[in-house]
Amino acid sequence: MMTFIRNRLTRNLSAKLILLLLMLLTFAIAMISSLYYWFTSDVILQNVRASTKQSAKQSADYLSLILTVGSDMGQQIYRDVRIQGVIQEEAKGGLTVDQKFDHKNTVNDILNNIMYTSSFVHSIYLLREQGVSWGSGMFNASKVMRYTLTERDWYNDAVSGRRDDLWLPLQYDPFSGGGENTRLVLTFVKPLRNLAARESVGAILVNIDGQLILQAIERIRLGKTGDFFVVDREGKVVIAAEPERWSDTLAATGLGARLASIQAEESEFEAELDGVRHYAVTRKLKNDWMIVGTVPVGEIIGDIARIQRQIWLFATMLLALASVTGYLFSRRITSPLKSLMKQMKEIERSNFKALTTVSSQDEIGQLSRRFNQMVRQIEMLIEQVNRVEAKKREAEMRALRHQINPHFLYNTLATIRWMIKFGKKEGAYDGISSLVQLMEASMEKQGVFYRIRDELALLDKYMVIQRFRYDFRIHLDVRCEEELLDVPIPRMLLQPIVENAIFHGLAPKEEGGTVTVTICKQEDALEPMLIIRVEDDGVGISPEKISGLLARSREPKSGMFGIGLNHVHETVQLYYGERSGVDIAGVPGSGTTVTVKLHEGGARGWSITP
Repeated sequence: MMTFIRNRLTRNLSAKLILLLLMLLTFAIAMISSLYYWFTSDVILQNVRASTKQSAKQSADYLSLILTVGSDMGQQIYRDVRIQGVIQEEAKGGLTVDQKFDHKNTVNDILNNIMYTSSFVHSIYLLREQGVSWGSGMFNASKVMRYTLTERDWYNDAVSGRRDDLWLPLQYDPFSGGGENTRLVLTFVKPLRNLAARESVGAILVNIDGQLILQAIERIRLGKTGDFFVVDREGKVVIAAEPERWSDTLAATGLGARLASIQAEESEFEAELDGVRHYAVTRKLKNDWMIVGTVPVGEIIGDIARIQRQIWLFATMLLALASVTGYLFSRRITSPLKSLMKQMKEIERSNFKALTTVSSQDEIGQLSRRFNQMVRQIEMLIEQVNRVEAKKREAEMRALRHQINPHFLYNTLATIRWMIKFGKKEGAYDGISSLVQLMEASMEKQGVFYRIRDELALLDKYMVIQRFRYDFRIHLDVRCEEELLDVPIPRMLLQPIVENAIFHGLAPKEEGGTVTVTICKQEDALEPMLIIRVEDDGVGISPEKISGLLARSREPKSGMFGIGLNHVHETVQLYYGERSGVDIAGVPGSGTTVTVKLHEGGARGWSITP
């Protein structure tokens, strides 16, 4: 039985966690219970009101200082001569873009300089519904454009003159940074006026660092559940440690009724709050706000500092011991998980050789081994798929390259036969030699790809046969940049296009004609392309026929492209991607142009061989 339990604990991660959690909780409860029993007998109930009132006074003085800094800074900006100068110049209108830009820099510099004079101030904004708004720090003007100022009561109060200054509740600054809710601020609002014209043009916002405000509030606590917060003259919570309490109203509560009747600078009383009797202390601030501290009366049991120190001393030791134990245990759990995550990242990079070495017998070890097996199977499947795809592509390319036009072969052999019959042995020899080289190229005796110079040399051999066949009425003009001659392209890429130009374009003309092959690199595209253009001055082609050819050229292995242009089109797409391919242009009587585009970023790609 013991062996079975030991094996379960060794192999089952949940059992390990549950056992450790039970041990830690049991030990913690026993220690806290014992310490509480040992020290509660020494607790003496004393009145903590004096210390609470002192804390409230200190916090009120600190907050009043911060509020005074904000209001003084707003008054300074209100009467700043340089800012007034900019406002008055903009009111006249007719400013150039450069002048507006200079004004923006001037005002922003002024606001930044003023902001840096106090560590309490986070940012300063001059906001206007009409015209340009200015700001210091991380001010984002685009947010102001999305923010309808006239829909805000505080803005309307400031602009209309109903309020000469006011403070907004603690909130996240809506006009700074690139994201939302990036900075907590307490905002002082004052009208922005054109003193010369005696009219309001916007609002001045001085943003006090909200974190400093919260720190001032959080530094003082009352008992276990008591806290301090700030309310305005209407009993609305404007500053609190919990964001969900911002803008809450206390007017309908017993505490709110008592607060509304307080006229003294400081006071203390008891009132109902959420059905619980609370002890409360208050202290007025400079802007008619009031800092309020509340704590349930039941928690006021005297001087508990000594108990807190003793408990925290042992609690710290307990937490340190638990932290060390938890850390050591968590490492045994997280280390193999991190190893497994690292392997997963390697798998994301297609590195199927990075296997984990987790040797534990629990679920993580089993998961790691199963994952290794899965990775090996995936690698095998990928290799199998790659082999199948490679063979499929090779078979498709071989089938395309082996499609030699039977009409061309028949006509060439017939021409050579008649040359032999009429005694033109030398011409017949050259024709047979050229035909052998063409057949050799199509049967892959020299690899799948040729350099362009070799492909052009092969094309010259092909033209030897064509000239014999058409009594030297056919001419070939090749134009290729020197640096492109060593670029590899699929073998027999040009011959089917030239053959198509001769057979369909030049052969019907009694006087024959010229096929022009131009090879160049297109540099002005986002992705470089190799352009091969084959033009003839033959009978041309109708737009209807071009449309039919282009439509059918997208069908696999069929259509008017047949063994010629379809061979080229599918070869190009197989090696260079679907964005590459063949385009046809021409009109009846003016020749035909076939353009082959090879994208550098395709499956095969192309580059200049040094």
